Amino acid sequence: MDTLNTSSSPLNFEEMYERFHRLIYHIAYNVTKDVHLSEDAVQETFMKAYIKIDTLKDPTKIKTWLTAIAKCTAIDLIRQRSKRNEICIEEQEEWHPIEDHHSLEDEINARFIRSSIQEHITHLPLTQQEVMTLKVTEDLSDSEIATKLNLSPSTVKTRFHRARKQLYSIVQTKISA
Repeated sequence: MDTLNTSSSPLNFEEMYERFHRLIYHIAYNVTKDVHLSEDAVQETFMKAYIKIDTLKDPTKIKTWLTAIAKCTAIDLIRQRSKRNEICIEEQEEWHPIEDHHSLEDEINARFIRSSIQEHITHLPLTQQEVMTLKVTEDLSDSEIATKLNLSPSTVKTRFHRARKQLYSIVQTKISA
């Protein structure tokens, strides 16, 4: 299946790439904080999407589907890199920052995603909600959260990891529904 029927018109793979590659890059960069890994994540995301396009049940949810693939792909790339203990020589090279211009649509989507995450946080156990809320919405470090909640930093890391894993499951379940 090389075309997707969206609400406005059929969308072929090239159009899908043109329409979403910047968003996918931004998502990957927010996860990896690395230009090269982000570019790799974009390529892999669209390769996976092309291969699995027939699994997309509702073409109107293509954006959500692609962002989920992008996030997972970026995380996988980070894990692969850390397993190999790569030292990136390119860190000394000049990097190209992401454009600071955000369209109104991107801003609205970002707000929607944030509110969606906050909504899903409420489905977590209370101990995980506390850590996730402080980490995500208040952008506190593990040690700051540990101090604030009177916990050890390792407990904070464990709760955050479990909360993130459970949030991922919740979101995946909603996407596939």
